Amino acid sequence: MKVVLVGYGPSSVAAATTLRAFDKDAEICLITREEHPAHRRPGVAHAIEHPDSSGIDIADSSFESLHEKNIEVITSADVISGDSSTNTLLYLDSKGNETQIHYDYLILGAGGVPKVPVLPGSTLKGVLTIQTIEDTIPIGKRIDSIQDVVIIGAGFSGIEMAEKFYKLGKNTHMIVRSRLMRRQLEEVMSTELLHRLPRDLHVHCGVSPDKINGDDSVKSVSVNGMEIAADIVLFMTGVRPNIQLAKEIGIRIGSLGGIVVNEIMQTSIDNIYAIGDCIELLDGLTGKPILMPIGSTAARAGRQAGAAVAGSKKIYDDISLRLQYDRLFNTDIVCIGHSSTTAKNLGLETEIHHFEDSFEHAHVSLITKKDGTLIGGQVISSRLGSQIGFQILERIEEKTKLDESPLLDSRHKQLDSLLDSIFGSIR
Repeated sequence: MKVVLVGYGPSSVAAATTLRAFDKDAEICLITREEHPAHRRPGVAHAIEHPDSSGIDIADSSFESLHEKNIEVITSADVISGDSSTNTLLYLDSKGNETQIHYDYLILGAGGVPKVPVLPGSTLKGVLTIQTIEDTIPIGKRIDSIQDVVIIGAGFSGIEMAEKFYKLGKNTHMIVRSRLMRRQLEEVMSTELLHRLPRDLHVHCGVSPDKINGDDSVKSVSVNGMEIAADIVLFMTGVRPNIQLAKEIGIRIGSLGGIVVNEIMQTSIDNIYAIGDCIELLDGLTGKPILMPIGSTAARAGRQAGAAVAGSKKIYDDISLRLQYDRLFNTDIVCIGHSSTTAKNLGLETEIHHFEDSFEHAHVSLITKKDGTLIGGQVISSRLGSQIGFQILERIEEKTKLDESPLLDSRHKQLDSLLDSIFGSIR
């Protein structure tokens, strides 16, 4: 059995290594455009300060590690066409030569394409999008010539980029159409996060750029009557599914613009599977299609596809569960499951429960269905955010009702209550 994978993101690597774990004899070949080893996606900004660093490499996903597992990796290659009737792909190798490869099973991990708004000046030099380390290394190599940075977008990646440039002493502006992390965070949590950002990080909420100015290279961005100087402009406005190859092969595309897959990541063509940012997942609560371009979700989808191609009947039911964590500007940010915004988009009625823990300087929002079942939660905390997040994750996976299993108090709060019960109030 020969299995060919297209892409080298967390989904493809998870699929290849899972397949190898289930099948020691399968011939596995991974084709990727990338030249650099796999790296931690939330740490791509590290390459801005250290463009020659290997500090964000993922050892278990390196080319060498995959070769040790008898997984062939073809780098600097671009798949240009496919034919499902002959089970073949055509790709350009690193020298520009056309090469045909045959497969018994194909796993598409084609990723996403940056969504860049149609805007005057968006094609000027210095107007960039960032997805991989290949995008950040050139910026890092000329970082000394950059002083004014404008970042458009305010998701995890946008805030991460803002933190890196800010810490490098750059004059950093964020242009936010609505509010910080609008889809992932409740409004009160967005406000709390905003209050925790440095005052001299320029965050412009509720505005959109009008145009990008410059002759050959970017000079400034016009925003709501203001002109903000810019040596570079970064569009961190998300991605849309990359379906070009899938459409050519004849794979079914869904209403949201992603590849349609079933619960085992199988497409409309039986021996072709798809994973990662290019697919439409089925929401675990409603069964409706959703887009979830997140590394952890992609890796779980890859795990499922790899197991299925190997012949396993195992069904993983956590693929579409959002699980995001990062520590930015000395703040833990945790998003698990649905927010009220994503739930509403699927027709779910929800209630929002907000808690504060002054001992840990933590804010928590929990999202429940009308019957009290926990379906999502967010944490903004100075520390221990992952511990609170794990409690939320456990309760979501167990489909717990919040009144039956409330979150545990922090240890500081528990100790304070214990001392009060023993010695009385000491305040």
